[in-house]
Amino acid sequence: MPTRYEQLRKAVSVLAAPAAEQAAHLDHLFSALVNGGSAAAYGNDELALELDDIFVAANDMIECGELTEHEAALIRPLNTMLGDLSGKQHADFWLRNALADDPRWVEVRALAAAALKKLPIESRDVGMSAPHGS
Repeated sequence: MPTRYEQLRKAVSVLAAPAAEQAAHLDHLFSALVNGGSAAAYGNDELALELDDIFVAANDMIECGELTEHEAALIRPLNTMLGDLSGKQHADFWLRNALADDPRWVEVRALAAAALKKLPIESRDVGMSAPHGS
């Protein structure tokens, strides 16, 4: 099973990926529900939920040495932006075609890519010290 750090890094990397890769990721997640077809009807909110599900543990991860405060600070604007886009007034953002067509997804990808550059590919277990310079 992936560590919490690996789960967090994966969620950020999916948000940094091009629209086609994000759509393929979503189709894979929902493949059992759509018999291998397109899961476009399920929208894009799962991309934000994957980040939110693990980033909620950021403070504990910092306490346990799995994440640095600096790394969390790099991810926070991404998490905040996605949270600000929740709600019915932004329903168009969560439609599948928005991944390729909505400029807000360009901003999401840029925030995610900036954070991802500072998240090294490594496994960090509880109690393992995260790099201090990150």
